[in-house]
Amino acid sequence: MIMLRILLALAFVFSPLAASAAGRVVSTTGKLTAGGKTLRAGDALPDSEVRLESGTATLAIDGGRFLLKGPARLTPRKTVFQLKLGALLSVLEKRVGRTFSVHTPIAVAAVRGTDFFTEITPDGELDVCICRGRIEVAGKGAKPVPMAAENHIHYRFAKAKSGTTVDRDPPPETIGHDDDELDELHALLDAEKP
Repeated sequence: MIMLRILLALAFVFSPLAASAAGRVVSTTGKLTAGGKTLRAGDALPDSEVRLESGTATLAIDGGRFLLKGPARLTPRKTVFQLKLGALLSVLEKRVGRTFSVHTPIAVAAVRGTDFFTEITPDGELDVCICRGRIEVAGKGAKPVPMAAENHIHYRFAKAKSGTTVDRDPPPETIGHDDDELDELHALLDAEKP
């Protein structure tokens, strides 16, 4: 499975991202659709809502790789992904002057180069794990939460009447990702470097 993903990534490396596309689909184990059309490895990501019924989809933007876990609803842009449902594991290169963010119904996670995980739970809560690097999460009516780690710090955000609540270190079974998945995304990102 890892070798297949690496081979698909190499094929992707030699196919430049289209100027108008939000990115590309690297691989998928589930049905990934946009506007009723099925997306496959090598297809451009539209800047409209993408749905993943189940399984996973590996996505790429310039300087970043993502593992989307279904069921999921995501609207991708070059520097902003809007995650409405599901889980997204993100690996981003550090680039001066460039930011990337994941917007959810509960909060916005903004980064400059890091590994992090976001998941909208079926209850409508937001789990965020800073795997390596720095990120700031800003929820409605709450002070922005700066997060930095070299090895997984997990937070849960939830809507409340007064704004957004924050819980540090929720139960471990809510983490939703692992280091092997991060390593695969890093391998895909490294494959494009000369």
